[in-house]
This record gives sequence, structure tokens and C-alpha cells, in this order.
Amino acid sequence: MTDAERVTVVGPEPLRRFVARVLTTLGVPESDAETVAEILVEADLRGVESHGTTRVAGYVSMLRLGLLNPRPKVVVLKDAPSVAMLDGDNGFGMVVAKHAMQVAMAKARAAGIACVTARNLTHTGMVGFYPMMAAREGLIGLAMNNGPAIVPPFGGRTPTFATNPIAAAFPAGAEPPIVLDMATAMVANGKLRLAAKKGLPIPPAWALDRAGRPTTDPEEALLHGFLQWAGGYKGFGIATVVEVLGGVLSGGLFGTDVPPLKVFGKDPLVSSAFYLAINPEQFMPLDEFTARVDRLRRQIKSSTPAEGAEEVFVAGELEFRRHTERSRHGIPLSQVVHRELRGLAEDLHLPFEL
Repeated sequence: MTDAERVTVVGPEPLRRFVARVLTTLGVPESDAETVAEILVEADLRGVESHGTTRVAGYVSMLRLGLLNPRPKVVVLKDAPSVAMLDGDNGFGMVVAKHAMQVAMAKARAAGIACVTARNLTHTGMVGFYPMMAAREGLIGLAMNNGPAIVPPFGGRTPTFATNPIAAAFPAGAEPPIVLDMATAMVANGKLRLAAKKGLPIPPAWALDRAGRPTTDPEEALLHGFLQWAGGYKGFGIATVVEVLGGVLSGGLFGTDVPPLKVFGKDPLVSSAFYLAINPEQFMPLDEFTARVDRLRRQIKSSTPAEGAEEVFVAGELEFRRHTERSRHGIPLSQVVHRELRGLAEDLHLPFEL
């Protein structure tokens, strides 16, 4: 059995405490460190491991190299009844993003709908976390962000956009929320980084090599090649919407103005983002809305499975199942990531009990 196949099962709460301790040791305020730890472990619980604690070592490197501000002064550039603009001062993207969604939610409760832009932030982690904040409180949430120029336009060869993720969450009643969380490329770049860390190949549909041919080598794709757009020109079109709302509207960097990123933790990671909250009660009673969402879920689930499919899944359903399972039985961390975290503990002279 290889290291990529071996796992160590760890409890979510000890993992959260350890990640927060690593960050506070490096000068991150306790509340911010707890936010980052919460979002990273939530990704691991949901099975989105490419955006989970595998990222901690990269964040440590960014802090040490001055690429990430541990104590940012987030500035409110504009504040209106249904709109706000924030500047993240190059701080943890997760901290700024959570705050931006909280602002959007508060304004949406009063105004019915509200949006917040944020610029000059770093990696925001699992983008689906932020709309789910809204869904847990009976609101519809939408989040998206741009980032380093690493993917060319459809039909081009010059890196211009990031994977430009977009996520939405809709509160339900008796059923779990509907949650879409996707990169507009075939996969998030983090999936390639995790595969490279584990020494595993990637599916040939994910990325191209330097000559524009499909590749199974994640290192080749990361350092010399490109990710492919989900749905070809349609994925690129959605990515363009994200670039305008996240980058252009926020007043932040966009397109080729955003520095590229080849090595996570050693290159700048600059992004800008857009967060939207909608209050369904401005349209109908919340109970009526959530009952209608439940009915839609049941319609989807009642579809006759196609040949080769055992079950029809609603967006986010698999992740909720993993979250339930891992909350009860622990998170299976790959040996590669577990060893990386142990190394950080030794480097920072912290106890390691995972």
C-alpha cells in the first residue's frame, strides 16, 4: 500500500484545534485562526480534501514569505442599504469572505437582497461554505471569486483567468439544502495539487500539457500546461461572469493583471470576490419556499436512474452524506497530509496528537 492509499483517521475537533494553534503561533489572531480552521476542516468533512487541511502548509509558507497578511485591517470602501465593498488588506481570504457574507446576509434580511464585493484577499478555500452560511439561516446564498491567471480563454493559449469557482445554496425544509459548489474549469486547481502531493495521476479530461494535449501528469499541467474548461466554451463563459462580478465590479485585479500562481505557498495568491444573499420571505413565507425546495429535491430524486447509475443525486447530497459519516467516525487524512501536519508541529514546537 502506497502513502497515497494509507490514511490516518482523525477527529474533526482535534484537527480544528491543531490548525488554529499552528496559525496563532505564527501571529494570526485567535478568532481568525479559528475561522480558517473551521472552514478547512469543514472541507475535509465534506470530502472536498483539495480545499481542506492539505492547504495548511501552503498558508504557513505564505505567512513566512509575507504573501499573506496575518493581521489585516479590512476596510469598508462603500456601505449602502443593499451594497457594500470591502478591501481585505491581503488577509486570509476565508476570514474576509465569511465577514462579507455576514454583511450580505444582514443587509438582505432588511432589504430583501444584498451583495458585497471584496478585493485584495487571498485563498478563500471551499467557496460553498459561504452560501451555506446563508442557507442555514433561511436565506439564499451565492459566492464566487476570481484569482491567479492560470487558465487561458477557450481557444487561446495565454493564461487569463483562474478556475473561477461559483457556489450557491438554497435552504430546504425537511431535506438538506441544495448546494452547488463548482469550479468553472473541469476541476479546481487544488485537485491537481493534491494529486501531485500524493504522487497520483489525474484523469486525462482534466488538463492539457504544454503542447495542448490531454495529460495525466498533474505536475506537467500545473507547471507547464493548463486546466480545461468545464463544458468547453460554456465553462469559459461562466468564468467570464465570475471575473466581471468578482474582479471588475470589486475594483480589484482581474484577468492578466492578477499574478499567476505555479507553486502554492511560494507565489502570490490574489483574488477578488462577490457575495449575494436573498431573503425568500420577500417573495413568500419561508415555510412555503422551503417546502417547494423539498418538492423539487424529491422530483429530482424520483427520476429513473440511467443505465450504469445506481442513484440520482441532488447537488451537494454526496457531500452532506460524507459530512455525516466523517462527523461520526472521523476524517480519513492521507498519510502525505498527516506527515505534513506532523512536520509543522515539530517545526513550531507544538504538541501533535492527531
